[in-house]
Amino acid sequence: MFKKLLLTSAIIIAASACVTAAKAQSSRMYFAGYMGLMTSNDREFSDSRSGTSGDFEYNNTPSFAGALGLRINPSFRLEGEVSYSNADLTQTDFSTGGSFTTGGNLRTYLFMLNAYYDFDLEWDKISPFVTAGIGIAHHDAEIDDVSGFATDATGTDFGLAYQVGGGLKYRWSDDLAFSGGYRYLGGSDISIDSYDINYSGHEIRFGLEYDLPVDFLQ
Repeated sequence: MFKKLLLTSAIIIAASACVTAAKAQSSRMYFAGYMGLMTSNDREFSDSRSGTSGDFEYNNTPSFAGALGLRINPSFRLEGEVSYSNADLTQTDFSTGGSFTTGGNLRTYLFMLNAYYDFDLEWDKISPFVTAGIGIAHHDAEIDDVSGFATDATGTDFGLAYQVGGGLKYRWSDDLAFSGGYRYLGGSDISIDSYDINYSGHEIRFGLEYDLPVDFLQ
């Protein structure tokens, strides 16, 4: 239910921003770069081949993203984002009991359309923001059962992805701003061979925005 609520919120905010874009009289493009830390916690899995289930434990991993944005008005903006993360798989915890060392990794590429709302609270150069987005995730996974209790697997999968979050932005100048924030990432399960793996995580990240000298929709 919680994931369905997040996904619905992401779609509503993105759709509202698109409507606003159609009515805007002027806008501004900008480039954004992000670097952060992705924490995935334990990810539930089920293996149809062996009939087992449990949790995979992944290490925290850096994340990197680039985005091209369109500032529609002082409050609404849209971003097309491409991001990358690569988490190492370290352990398998079976629901029937027992934890075993496991190797492998999960590389994820996200292709997202994100909407942002910047609040103008007259806090000098600082403004809070909220964000939601929806897109496609491309997963490249490998599971190496080094302990002999799970099934080896490797493969790729595409699925739905969504995000919701918020943070603070500091405008250094008219064309340059820094941001820091948090977002929750979720999406459809990852299907790799006989495995179905839950996809979700928490991301703390810092960003830089640079306005491009291009005006649109005037």
